[in-house]
Amino acid sequence: MEVKILTLEDDLEKVVSGINSAAWDIKNDISEYTVSALESYLQREDTIFLACYETTGVTHTLLGIASSRIEIKPYGEELWLYVDEVDVCRDHRQKGVGKFMMQHLIEIATNEGCKEIWLGAEIDNLPANALYRSLKPDQVTDVIGYTYEVDA
Repeated sequence: MEVKILTLEDDLEKVVSGINSAAWDIKNDISEYTVSALESYLQREDTIFLACYETTGVTHTLLGIASSRIEIKPYGEELWLYVDEVDVCRDHRQKGVGKFMMQHLIEIATNEGCKEIWLGAEIDNLPANALYRSLKPDQVTDVIGYTYEVDA
């Protein structure tokens, strides 16, 4: 397995094609990716987008993706990493892909001087919660999430 941190210099058409053709399921809640949306995301300096691959010869198989961003606290100057998504392709679950990507995100946060990492998972997403607990978090809290859709 290898993790690639994507940048604007990468072949985003190939990346997007790989994401859109990968085997996802309802637990991933993956929307159709576009090159322009991914470019817009990567243009922000605070974003980190990982793609995890398995390489056999010249073939690269997408195993999963993760998106996150480095934030700063408004009441101090501490940096923290917010993990937005960790998605593993359906055919590669329970093979250490999610853990591999999370370990890379933890390493990135450490190298960037972040003081903490924050992420959330639905209570009924047992595999995700098992993964995150296996990484020995300092704290696990009950959180209620609210979503507000706004007309643009």
